[in-house]
Amino acid sequence: MIQRIQSLYLFLVALLTGLMFAFPIGSIVGDTEEVGITACGFRDAATGELMLNTYGMTATIVVAALLAFVIIFLFRKRMLQFRLCMVEIVLQAGILVFEIYYLWGASRIAGGFDVSAVSVGVSALFPLLSIILTLLAIRGIMKDIRLLKSLDRIR
Repeated sequence: MIQRIQSLYLFLVALLTGLMFAFPIGSIVGDTEEVGITACGFRDAATGELMLNTYGMTATIVVAALLAFVIIFLFRKRMLQFRLCMVEIVLQAGILVFEIYYLWGASRIAGGFDVSAVSVGVSALFPLLSIILTLLAIRGIMKDIRLLKSLDRIR
């Protein structure tokens, strides 16, 4: 049963969430310096030195990636899989909230320098894509649940 389409969706969710560690979420350009925002924290673009840790966002990303991967192997317990997909959506929404907080509150967080531009990286869209893929996985899980209920009715 691992070859179901919702398993593919959940694998893509785990992959996209894990890729957030490889790509920058955004950057803040000030008058004299540039700070990059990654999944692990704020880094100085010139030296690569970690300026500020973002423990909450890092922990949420790790838990969301692991949960999406674990959900794949719960194919025999469809209702638990459904509930954990709901938790996955909440975690992905939490990652989006962290991103918005760090990107919009960047001037205050990044050491108080004047912010002239804030750019958003490609990995900032990964949680939104993950929410959509998780919703598609939920649709597939519900389709399986309805199919099994109809087969039970026939017996």
